[in-house]
Amino acid sequence: MTTLDLVGTRKWSFLISGVTAVLALVVLAIPPAFRPGIEFTAGSTTLIRFSKSVSQEDLRRAYADMGHGEARIQQTAGGAEYLIRTRELSVPPGSFTEVIPEASATPAAVGPVPLKVIGSVVMGGTPDASSSIDLFDVDRGTGCKLGAQKLAAAKAGDRVDVVEILHNCSEGDLYRVLVGEISAYVAARDVRDYQEKPKETGPQPDRGERTVIENGLRDRFGEFEVREFASVSATVSRVAVRNTAIAVAVSTLFIMAYIAFAFASLPRPFRYGVCAIVALLHDVIITLGAFSLFSKLFHVEVNLMFVTGLLTVIGFSVHDTIVVYDRIRENVKQSPHAPFSSNVNAALVQTIARSINTSTTVLLTVATMLVLGGTTIASFLLVIFVGVAAGTYSSIGIASQLLVAWEEGDLARFFGRRRGAAKQPAS
Repeated sequence: MTTLDLVGTRKWSFLISGVTAVLALVVLAIPPAFRPGIEFTAGSTTLIRFSKSVSQEDLRRAYADMGHGEARIQQTAGGAEYLIRTRELSVPPGSFTEVIPEASATPAAVGPVPLKVIGSVVMGGTPDASSSIDLFDVDRGTGCKLGAQKLAAAKAGDRVDVVEILHNCSEGDLYRVLVGEISAYVAARDVRDYQEKPKETGPQPDRGERTVIENGLRDRFGEFEVREFASVSATVSRVAVRNTAIAVAVSTLFIMAYIAFAFASLPRPFRYGVCAIVALLHDVIITLGAFSLFSKLFHVEVNLMFVTGLLTVIGFSVHDTIVVYDRIRENVKQSPHAPFSSNVNAALVQTIARSINTSTTVLLTVATMLVLGGTTIASFLLVIFVGVAAGTYSSIGIASQLLVAWEEGDLARFFGRRRGAAKQPAS
């Protein structure tokens, strides 16, 4: 016999859910409800990584001076990488840039790697240095020290090409230089006047407004890398909003129909589908309210990753509810004469540990990814975190409890009392 009476506390469960849902709706009602991403509004996004640290305020001022005071700027890494959102820029076809992965799965080329000249030095630490400077191999396994084997020698005062610089070595920086066809290492104390090789710059393609902005930023902040550039028109954004709404509505209808079909062996199976959808709406409202709060506080944008996360939450919520429903079905078959509330309470007690353990595992994984992961999937992870937590509660405190309230006439008495109070004349 179970001693935990979860069904008996359903009024408190409904009260907690009602208050939380109302708070979520209040947050949603405070404009702006969300910060729509580029997929849902016309605009252009640029992901820039500067070669040196740039403050967000200076970058915002630079965009304003170039006529883009509407730019939304979000720092993404360290202090040198920013995601900038502007109105839709006028650019010719072929001006878009995708994110380049940090690591490539392409196999390394077989054979010696060609040496790339990065600069030059004058041999001899001082103008009056001895006429010959010895060059050695290097032992990288012991703090990158110069080895004992002499590989070549160079005349003091000669300028030679540098192909590599080893920093933080036990003997200071080491330069790998080219003398004829031989490359060898020399300590920083034996060279002087290092000059970096000028970067080869050819004519830049005209990319419309993108080129104007990039030239203005380069003049102010120096070199940078455009890691991503994308643009979405107003027509595409309207289609994305419409398709998102259709996807959520269709998935909800199919879920309700499936649950009614799956539990057709029980009395009034349609109620199971309706209660599952109510619990699902509860989870969606809580998730939307939380995400609206994140948007207001942390400027998190609603994008297609958010939609993906929301659909995942819908599936997870219904999955958890169906597990409890399936246990209810088994209990009703085994004890058909027992009160329905007893069978539901037994099902909740039998599945609560499983639901909490499963959800905790998911939440810990998502929390870890939020801390260690990048900003690309942050929206998806935030939705999953809030939605899974709400879905775990709703499968225990909403869907099954609502079935009992419906079966025992709680809803009829509640709405009947409200109608009766409305009909009483005012004294």
